[in-house]
Amino acid sequence: MIDFKKYLLVFSLIIATPNLLAETADDPAADLMGTVWQLVKNGSQSSSFGSGQVVYFLSSDAYHTHRSRKFQTWDTFSMVDGRNLVRLKKNESIEIVASKFNDSIYEVKLLDGFYKGKTYYLIADELEKNFKQEIKDNDSI
Repeated sequence: MIDFKKYLLVFSLIIATPNLLAETADDPAADLMGTVWQLVKNGSQSSSFGSGQVVYFLSSDAYHTHRSRKFQTWDTFSMVDGRNLVRLKKNESIEIVASKFNDSIYEVKLLDGFYKGKTYYLIADELEKNFKQEIKDNDSI
């Protein structure tokens, strides 16, 4: 009888261990969906040239650029047509719609400027470096 209890205890520990070690944190990218971000760095006074923050018309262009930066593989870099780029000015806002390519690219909706309401793609590293999340004020007390 004691051996049976020992086996039952060992068996229950084996079954319960994966559940105890499982990661319980939520996906951080899911928390970003629907949030609004404002460009605080790398602004440009012109939307056609300069050092403004670039968003891409095609997700593949954004991904190939991200991959080339990350792995320094400029020999396989895809050429991006300048007409498929939009340069954001400082203080323009975006809303994150979805994430793609293992959260390395975000699908964003532009909230300001000439292309307001259009969907473009942004490299996730640039979101962290150049944008600040807008915090909604709750004044309805």
